[in-house]
Amino acid sequence: MQVMKSDGDHIKIILKEISVKDAESFYRLYHGDEPNIQAQTTGKEQMNPIQFTEHILSLCEELYSIRTVENEHTVIGDCALHHWNQEEKKIEIGGSLLPEYWGKGIMSAAFKLLIAVAKEKYQANVLVAKTEITNLKALKFAKKLGFQKISNEGDIIILEKRVLDREAFPGIY
Repeated sequence: MQVMKSDGDHIKIILKEISVKDAESFYRLYHGDEPNIQAQTTGKEQMNPIQFTEHILSLCEELYSIRTVENEHTVIGDCALHHWNQEEKKIEIGGSLLPEYWGKGIMSAAFKLLIAVAKEKYQANVLVAKTEITNLKALKFAKKLGFQKISNEGDIIILEKRVLDREAFPGIY
């Protein structure tokens, strides 16, 4: 199981690969603490925490829980790389964070670690981020990270960021 730690950020974080063992805490990120909430569906079936986690894992190349170093047993968010397009060297990046952790630099630190994975493991040249038009905080965050709006698909905004090799292009960073 891969574990990555940030350094130099305000709040130090740990990214830990998500597995089915994390199903309960991962499920709670999206559905809260109520055990009867089963909003996610596949076709006609409602998903329990294990099914939900297996489904999301099947869609992602990389899926990590976000935890703080101070409280490494509590999952406070997740981040992922998914929809890898090897021909175009593009990969989607995304994540979520519990609201009480917003504005603390945690997702920026998580994305820095994830971008390094995209570059090193996949040799990605372009990162793609998608969010709803109404999610102004996510749009502001993406633009702060250097993503630029490319297009819309209905209510979804598609943003891209070129990922350059630091050694090949010194001084750009």
